[in-house]
Amino acid sequence: MLRTILAVLIACLALVGGAATALYLYNRPAELRVAVAQGTQDFRLLTAAAQAFSHQHEPVRLKVVPVVDTAAAAAALEQGSAELAVARSDALPPSAQAIVILHRNAAVLVAPGGSKIKRVADLRGKKIGVVQEIVAARGNVRLLETILAQYEITEQGFATVTLQPAEVGAALRAGKIDAVFLVTLPQIGPASDVIHQIVAGSKKPPVFLPVAEAKAIAKRYPTLEETEIVHGAFGGDPPRPDQALETTSVTVLLVGRSSIPASVAGEATRQFLTHRSTIAALAPLANNIEAPSTDKDSAVPAHQGVIDFIDGNEHGFFDKYSDFFYLGAMLASLVGSAAAALASRMRTKTHERSEQLIERLLEILPAARAAQDFAELDGYERELDQALVSSVADLRLRNMDATALHVVSLALDQARLAIQERRRSLCEARGELAKGELAKGEATKGEVAAFPGLRKIPAAE
Repeated sequence: MLRTILAVLIACLALVGGAATALYLYNRPAELRVAVAQGTQDFRLLTAAAQAFSHQHEPVRLKVVPVVDTAAAAAALEQGSAELAVARSDALPPSAQAIVILHRNAAVLVAPGGSKIKRVADLRGKKIGVVQEIVAARGNVRLLETILAQYEITEQGFATVTLQPAEVGAALRAGKIDAVFLVTLPQIGPASDVIHQIVAGSKKPPVFLPVAEAKAIAKRYPTLEETEIVHGAFGGDPPRPDQALETTSVTVLLVGRSSIPASVAGEATRQFLTHRSTIAALAPLANNIEAPSTDKDSAVPAHQGVIDFIDGNEHGFFDKYSDFFYLGAMLASLVGSAAAALASRMRTKTHERSEQLIERLLEILPAARAAQDFAELDGYERELDQALVSSVADLRLRNMDATALHVVSLALDQARLAIQERRRSLCEARGELAKGELAKGEATKGEVAAFPGLRKIPAAE
């Protein structure tokens, strides 16, 4: 009984421990490494997001992995050294799937006031300053080439000079460039400062060049979009631009590998959208975070977990593991039935074995009382010894219930008692016989050797 209680207690503790371990593993935060170009606005945005998620004890945490540029971020994602990366829609790694849209950057072509450049086609043969946060990056140059190709301006038909935001004014004054190209969110970042440098150099309102064929470009390159820069987006008096400006835009996304579990990807999207205002307190760029498109024909496919979250098809714990619970219950039932059948069979075999032992002991009891010599009694006693050894060594007999054990013990005791009484009776009978023979002087040496006590009996006078 004590063993059964201990076994049940151990099983319960194992079950509780397993459940606690499973709960801990399920609720343990998932850490995702995110590769992002160091020194950019996006780096500050992702750093702020990582701090917000950690402070709010969210189930998905971010570990920012700084890289040299967006190309390196894409490579980190492809090589598996990061689960997430910040990438532009016009330079996505092949395996990338959208988690969230961080912001949409508009392509801005602007010439200094008083310039003869009035439209994009006038840039043929000109030197264009391409503003890049990272000088070595080539993303903006490639986008400029794509836009100018729409106007049949080849790469040999213009020259580019890569500039950092603070270098634009000096480059204009030195005559190194004729126009400026930047890809930016108009309301945030260095865009307004760059436009201010252009205005300061000419004292005249800058000339914004609309990309009137933006829709055609988007049709040709689905990763690009048509957008509109609103009147006065860059501030100033008079407002800059002085009217709404049609242009091309590129989307900056947080993308992930398809191997990220759907629940983790969906949770990451939820956290970015939920804590947008909290992140924006540290990085204002976060105000432009939005959910990605879930359309199947989207140029940038969304992660399945993101689609489930946006469409409201997320699976909870029991939804995800209901099949396992069902199969586990069936398996537990089968195992329980098998264990019960095995236990019943063991009990049956134990009962049969104990019944056989009791029957044999009960056979020995009368046989011992009727034994005719000591050799027969010795055989019965050896059989009793063997029965005792068997009852201790045999696992089935050790598991006998209390009643059977009591009967076996009683039968053993009675059989031994019967053997002792019969041995005593035989000894007494042999002793009387020995006395009579000695009285006649006919005791044999063999009888004396068999019964040493006969030597102590004096001869009859």
